[in-house]
Amino acid sequence: MKESPLLEVFMNVGFFLVIAALIIPLLKRFKIPPVLGYLMAGILFGPEGLGEYVTEMPFLEYVTLHDNGSLQLLSELGIVFLLFVIGLEVTPRKLWQMKGLVFGLGAAQVVISSCVIGLIAYFWGNSLQASILLGLGLSLSSTAIITQWLHEKKLFNTRAGKTSFSILLFQDLAVIPILILITIFSANMGSGLIGYISLLLFKMLLAVTAIVIIGKYFVRPVFSFSNKYGGSEVFIALSLLVIVVSASIAGVVGLSLALGAFIGGLLLAETQYSHEISLIIVPFKSMLLGIFFMAFGMSIDVDFIMEKPALLMLSVLGLLAIKGIIIYGLCRLWRIPNSAAMESAILLPQAGEFGLLVVGSAITFGILDNNVGQFMFLTIGLTMFLTPLMTPISQKIGLALHNKNNEELPEEEHPPEDDLRGHVVILGYGRMGQTVADILATEGIKNIAFDKKIDSVNQGRRQNRPVYYGDVTRKSTLNAAHVEAASSVVITIDNTDCIRKIIENVREISSDVALIIRTRRRADLVDIQLPERTYIVPEYLSAGLVLAEKALEYAGYSADEAHTIVKNES
Repeated sequence: MKESPLLEVFMNVGFFLVIAALIIPLLKRFKIPPVLGYLMAGILFGPEGLGEYVTEMPFLEYVTLHDNGSLQLLSELGIVFLLFVIGLEVTPRKLWQMKGLVFGLGAAQVVISSCVIGLIAYFWGNSLQASILLGLGLSLSSTAIITQWLHEKKLFNTRAGKTSFSILLFQDLAVIPILILITIFSANMGSGLIGYISLLLFKMLLAVTAIVIIGKYFVRPVFSFSNKYGGSEVFIALSLLVIVVSASIAGVVGLSLALGAFIGGLLLAETQYSHEISLIIVPFKSMLLGIFFMAFGMSIDVDFIMEKPALLMLSVLGLLAIKGIIIYGLCRLWRIPNSAAMESAILLPQAGEFGLLVVGSAITFGILDNNVGQFMFLTIGLTMFLTPLMTPISQKIGLALHNKNNEELPEEEHPPEDDLRGHVVILGYGRMGQTVADILATEGIKNIAFDKKIDSVNQGRRQNRPVYYGDVTRKSTLNAAHVEAASSVVITIDNTDCIRKIIENVREISSDVALIIRTRRRADLVDIQLPERTYIVPEYLSAGLVLAEKALEYAGYSADEAHTIVKNES
């Protein structure tokens, strides 16, 4: 009896959910990223894996994946959601703060890597168009794997973390023109190249204008209205509607759905709803991206590994070496410290999910020969498989180089002046200071810390954190921290006289920056005249206040009422 198409869809999706719920947690237990888990599952359970033995062992029919188009459709949705989230996170303010690294270092990495890899591909007999796409696709690293690593190890605020993230950010932005280029290459233009590109740009302008107008005069007011009168389900529906509408507009005029979703994300990036929308969309994005990797795993012909193992390994090692050398050289040219440059070079030489997308699209449109495409799929996949082994090594090598170049700390250290705006200054890197720094780093918020205890500074450096040696009561240290450009100054030291001196010096430098002061008892600071925007956090009260506030909530008080009561009592 023939199965219905809907049943096949449900079976494939159900199989994916089994993998997501059972196999992926097991792989994570052994430090294998989910991205690679989905890719491995696609290879193992796909038609080129266990599917090859269905004839001999019919029962395997029930534990293998079948490519009936449903998984491919869901995987394309994964790219659409990914581009929307990228657009949501790429705020103009963030780009401006990191403009030197993003549009300087990041752009140079993509351009130079693309040219070198593209030339090699061309000399190996690929067409000019295929070589260009291979160069561009392989120049992009894996955002999914590296950002997860930076997040788990709280490395976003380190020099290597910021450098790597800046390069990844430009690579994500570069995906949009690459998708447009694929559209141009796949069209049958004849001699009307200029006319076709002009028409494409006009369509893009039309789509952007439509999305912006709809977003400004419809989406934002509706979000505001639903925030007042709607429930969480309305907010979720609206968030998904933005993706559907923006992607559909782009699709109607003949552009990539992902491009429309990216523009939709940009539209909401500067709104007060961006964080909440991101929290809603990210789980959908992660699930659909899992299907994306699984679908590509299914399309990989593992027999190629047996046919050309030596050439394949040379290709993998060559790609890692080429990109690693280029990234390291450019980082040093941009005056990135040797340790951070080496760490970034080891973190980012792999190809990634957008490389798979570019190669897959090139095969679909007949730009790239299928055999070459299969070879590149395996090359990209193997570089991604090697990444979990390389990421811990990168941190160890970076730390070793840092310690070698900084065997003894000078009497006073100053942090680099670039990119110090909107950051948090932490004065005192003891237990409290480390906790604050950990939480801020996890959220990707820039922070720098100062302490006069060598042990505390060395401990921070071993964690690859921006911790500097300095007397926090001196105005020179505060000037080096650029407190005038900081969002807040967190004082965690336990010395009333020092706190008094710090307050005086900070207010002489800036009257606007917020001061957050930790003290054992509020009475310790009762004789100090506290300026505006100064917040006292008594250590002995903090845990008790949180406990009391939650107890009031569960006793029937609203969250606002409980917070007000606790605030008045403190």
